[in-house]
Amino acid sequence: MLSWNEYFLAEHFRLTSELRADTLLSMKASDLVKPENMDQLVSLYAPLIKANDSKPVGTYIGGWLGGVALGLQYMQSVWNVSLHLSLDQLTVQLYVADDYAQFSFVVDEWNKVEAPETGRAAWLDQQYRAFYQHILQPLIQSLAKATDNPEKLIWGQLPTRFNYYLDYFVEQSQDERVRQHLRDDYDSLCRQLEGACFGLDKNPFDVKVRWVEDMRDPSKKVRLKNQCCLYYQTEKGQYCYTCPRLKEDARAVRRQAALQA
Repeated sequence: MLSWNEYFLAEHFRLTSELRADTLLSMKASDLVKPENMDQLVSLYAPLIKANDSKPVGTYIGGWLGGVALGLQYMQSVWNVSLHLSLDQLTVQLYVADDYAQFSFVVDEWNKVEAPETGRAAWLDQQYRAFYQHILQPLIQSLAKATDNPEKLIWGQLPTRFNYYLDYFVEQSQDERVRQHLRDDYDSLCRQLEGACFGLDKNPFDVKVRWVEDMRDPSKKVRLKNQCCLYYQTEKGQYCYTCPRLKEDARAVRRQAALQA
């Protein structure tokens, strides 16, 4: 997918320019960061995921927000373009489709910013800072307060998704230049930005990936999640097999049961 494709962005990252009519909530991101509005979103979303309290609402919505970040990462590395975006130009929509609560992130228009022929590293740094410091940080700060979560826990949902999908994008690409951009650009995101860009002491993407034996195939390894998603704090939820909070003996029991099933 080497050229601009709006369908691809909507399908994989829920990033679109098309407003939906069947929403439970539709609000500009600039309004959503206000405490009373974020509280409204949390109250609407909690029963949809059968949350026992507000905490898993924070991690789940954080995961959806990570899709927007991943979409920007993809367009920067693969299409060599970014978006000029502000909280006023982004609408967050919550809706239910196929009995599943989902989010859509709607831009007013595609204000594309092409990478320069020279000075790409400086351009990329500028794009990262604009998005993470001025778009995602205010949203996550407000979300963390509304759900009584540490900001670090919500930011921690993003590396799990990034590490999985960026490896997948590298594997799928046939263009070595694009493959190298995917690797180098993500390394820049992880290593070049200080924690202050995210409102944290440390860059949340600068983490060590840990691996465990695949639950159903002993010859394979799978990544542990970077942070717990709090699925266990939803109705009938439990610790995921790849949860970093799950003890190794409990993981071994799960693995043995899966192999015997």
